[in-house]
Amino acid sequence: MSMTYSIKNVTLGEACEIRAGYTARAALKESAGEGVRAIQLRDLHGEQVDLGSAGRYDLDGKLDRYLIELGDVLFRSRGENNTASLVVGGAGEATVALLPVMIIRPKVAGLLPEYVVWSINQHEAQRYLDLGARGTNLRMIPRECLETLPLHIPSLDVQRMIAELDALSATETRLLHELAEAKRKFTRFALLQQVRSAQLHCNEAEHNGAHGPSKTVGKSQRTNS
Repeated sequence: MSMTYSIKNVTLGEACEIRAGYTARAALKESAGEGVRAIQLRDLHGEQVDLGSAGRYDLDGKLDRYLIELGDVLFRSRGENNTASLVVGGAGEATVALLPVMIIRPKVAGLLPEYVVWSINQHEAQRYLDLGARGTNLRMIPRECLETLPLHIPSLDVQRMIAELDALSATETRLLHELAEAKRKFTRFALLQQVRSAQLHCNEAEHNGAHGPSKTVGKSQRTNS
């Protein structure tokens, strides 16, 4: 039985508010205790980023425009990996995004941020971003390119289904990777045990061989005498 549903075709800029992160005027230095919590490019791993992992930095100026909220989408606008991550977790403290991280926040009703992350990370969207990338040594995705990225929005139920299935698939991939690593460690351990066992048998054989001939010679001498 086929499922029929309507899709709204818009651009990412029409469906979401897109902001550039805070531009630091000097080299960033982590603050020991105080300071503003901030997410930078190196903090983005996978399709989720936990605000609890944010470091503290001494930042000046007005920061309201760069504040991150739970459910925001953070985009890597620089480097070879131009994907998106969903903001989760956090300790309720104000946290800002630092360039080249960009903030994407859905502004139309019925659009899940999880679905936005999934859409941006799809091959078709990544190919579109590749075509609009600038720079050779330092690859960058301009804001205009991100804003014009086509976004196909199905019903809320379909978005939820896609997000849930994608999360389950990611969990399965992670578990399979962990299982493969566990099998590899077990195999290495088993092979090491085989090597140690073979070495033990070899040492025993050498030990027996070293004492065997001397006893035989002794017996032969006594017989001849």
